[in-house]
Amino acid sequence: MSFDKLCEEIMQKHEDAKDFTYILKLTYLNEFDKFKNINLKKFNIIEKDDLLFYGKNYPLFKTLLFFNEIPVFREEKESILFLKSIGRSPRDTLNSLNYKEKIKLGNEFIKKCICMVPKEYVSYIPHLIFGKEYYFKEMNLKEYVSALNGMYKIGKKKKVKKLIINEELPDERDIKKYKKKLAKKIILFKKKLDSYEINYFNLKFNNKNFKCQYIYIKQSIWDKILGLFGEGIELKYYPTLVNIAYNNKKIDFLKPFFIFVNRGDISVYAKVPKLIYLKDNLTLNYLNLKGKYVYFGNWDNDKFYHFIEKGKL
Repeated sequence: MSFDKLCEEIMQKHEDAKDFTYILKLTYLNEFDKFKNINLKKFNIIEKDDLLFYGKNYPLFKTLLFFNEIPVFREEKESILFLKSIGRSPRDTLNSLNYKEKIKLGNEFIKKCICMVPKEYVSYIPHLIFGKEYYFKEMNLKEYVSALNGMYKIGKKKKVKKLIINEELPDERDIKKYKKKLAKKIILFKKKLDSYEINYFNLKFNNKNFKCQYIYIKQSIWDKILGLFGEGIELKYYPTLVNIAYNNKKIDFLKPFFIFVNRGDISVYAKVPKLIYLKDNLTLNYLNLKGKYVYFGNWDNDKFYHFIEKGKL
């Protein structure tokens, strides 16, 4: 069960928690445009003009390294040298910066980004860096939902439900447990991705053609056994991994990327780069996939083979 399904379960059974849980569901699905008609202050959620980087309390050199909408930095030393060149300590955090310092950091980072994209995308870069962020009890709302989702993935469903119903922040120890497990999956996925063949197909949307990249994973019985013992990659990690894949040089950051996992039916995980979304409004919801930017869903084999064959390059 995905996190949005867990939210729906809570909304059905706990009327008092319905509105707050709905906010978390929208956050998980990146549907922030639906916040317009919600009284966020009622739930101790505030809106800020902010930098959109993930990892508000990470050291800045890691925060910038993890940003892969435009993979400016591939190694820690590159990020560290950049920060030092603009007079910032690599050990600072986003939350430690004042508004003026954030503006300077964002503008300097944009200059680096401009050199890496075709001209037609340049005007959209600021929308990747600056925008609205939401905070719940001083914790970034996206990071709050990410922490809850992570705890849920490692089997702490009851605790997650309790936190949501009581509108509470998670224990840092639980967050660290998930991050430790996720780190292992990321290392394993990176190794596998290096050996996977990247294939391509054409996707037609609004009379435009988009070249997409994908990997196809046929799970063996042995893979399933490894998953049971925590040594493989379970499906629940792929929405994160499809995003992380853009850190790999094999994956073009200006093309949509799909992961198809064959377990009898086809589990689909996909990412549409935000630059593509901003320029061309590309969405994958019409393919019966949930989400925005990052998508997930299930297809039967016939739909998958028809989809790939239709877009064959």
